[in-house]
Amino acid sequence: MPASHTAITRRKLFKTSTAALLAGAANLPSAEPVKKKRVVVIGGGIGGLSCAFDLMERGHEVTVLEASKRTGGHVKTIYDPLPDGLYADVGAEQFTNPGYDTYREWVRKFDLPVLAYARRRKMFANVRGKWRTEEELADAKTQREFGFNEREVAFMQEHGWKEISRLFFGPMAEKFKDEYQPFGIGLDELDHIVLGDWLAEQGASETARSYCGGSRLSSKDKPATESDVSALYRIWQESIVKLRGLPVFKREVFRLKGGNQLLPDTFAKHLGDRIRRNCPVTMLEHDANGVSVTFTEGPDKKEQTLKADYAVLCVSPLVQAGIKVSPAWPVQKKFALEHTPMGMQSRIVLQAKTRFWEGDNVPSINFEGASSTMSLVYECAHEVPGESCVLMGSGPPALSPEDALAAFRKFYPGQNKDTIEQAIVHQWWKEEPYALGCERTPFALGKLAQIWPHLIQPVGRVHFAGAAFDNLPWGQDAATRSARRVTNAIDAA
Repeated sequence: MPASHTAITRRKLFKTSTAALLAGAANLPSAEPVKKKRVVVIGGGIGGLSCAFDLMERGHEVTVLEASKRTGGHVKTIYDPLPDGLYADVGAEQFTNPGYDTYREWVRKFDLPVLAYARRRKMFANVRGKWRTEEELADAKTQREFGFNEREVAFMQEHGWKEISRLFFGPMAEKFKDEYQPFGIGLDELDHIVLGDWLAEQGASETARSYCGGSRLSSKDKPATESDVSALYRIWQESIVKLRGLPVFKREVFRLKGGNQLLPDTFAKHLGDRIRRNCPVTMLEHDANGVSVTFTEGPDKKEQTLKADYAVLCVSPLVQAGIKVSPAWPVQKKFALEHTPMGMQSRIVLQAKTRFWEGDNVPSINFEGASSTMSLVYECAHEVPGESCVLMGSGPPALSPEDALAAFRKFYPGQNKDTIEQAIVHQWWKEEPYALGCERTPFALGKLAQIWPHLIQPVGRVHFAGAAFDNLPWGQDAATRSARRVTNAIDAA
């Protein structure tokens, strides 16, 4: 069951050339000598930092303008006020293998220490108010009790219950040959069909429809709304996973020892004074010859302007709303940016004196679907010696530490009394306003063609990168992939 993720948009607070989309998509710079370019990277998250470092290594002149006092964006590790050397990743949680190819390139380049993450092993799920082990959920009898039909049960018995979506989406995913192009293969009309309706036509049970993201049973009795996910969007996303050779559910997850902020900190160290912090951008002017970026710097907010050959916007569409652009974005780009929904959530950190669940009647502390207040639970910083430990979770954007702790104590299925000493809730919208918005959520019903691929295309000499600007919205994966795409495009120009 997914983490709590509240979708927000800026509205209220086809065909395109694949070659153009993937221009310079190779991982290596051109063998031809390249002209040195001046580039301003707006945003010092992992996307902006990786883009800037990549450009710097290829001989270009780079300046990073970061609005806040820290770099890393939505990759953030906290150490205080945790005791005994403990830490918690309150932003990006993990990376996978296979997957995260560009991200893992950087990890290898800098020889950063990697730890296997056990958070997706021996998971204990709360399903319909009852705690179930993975063995129970994999049992055919249990699956029938939940309401899966015989076809679905047979598929899950052969492929695993976490792969059930492939029963329905797999055959359709075969039609996609280019992961960046969802149109022109005879499925365009599915963007106007509610996912639940389409799944029902494929013979999916009500339970399977809910599990695959199509919880609405039918739009016949109730008109479809933009909150519904389209069949095309969901099938396209599944096809990308399949084209990359990845499983639907990625059990093999990893993190960096000492915290995932280690990678953006490493980029920042190498970039040095090319990074200018406390420099929010107020105006971006662009034309056929270059860009002009106006920003304020420091506590006195002194206004300054940088001129460059290119600019790379590496901030969330929600944050871009605060930057004036001249001339204004083309109509299609403006619509895409204004209608890209971004998720927001809080990170919950519970610091305990002991691993109180060990020896209790729970298979592990890897909880799933626990409650609407704290949907996931898992241990972080497990390698730190000593009895003290840190539990992580996800919750709604506005949540108090007291409510988070009360929720945990209510749903904890064990008998042992917990030894939790403090609860911390990291609220991104309040503590990191320039990193507003987590991962991108599904586009509104019928809007895919109006948003994609305009969202990721450059406008003249202005490029876009970050977690929102790739085909799969997987945080660090999307950020570093999109950054590489932009780097290659600028390098080859």
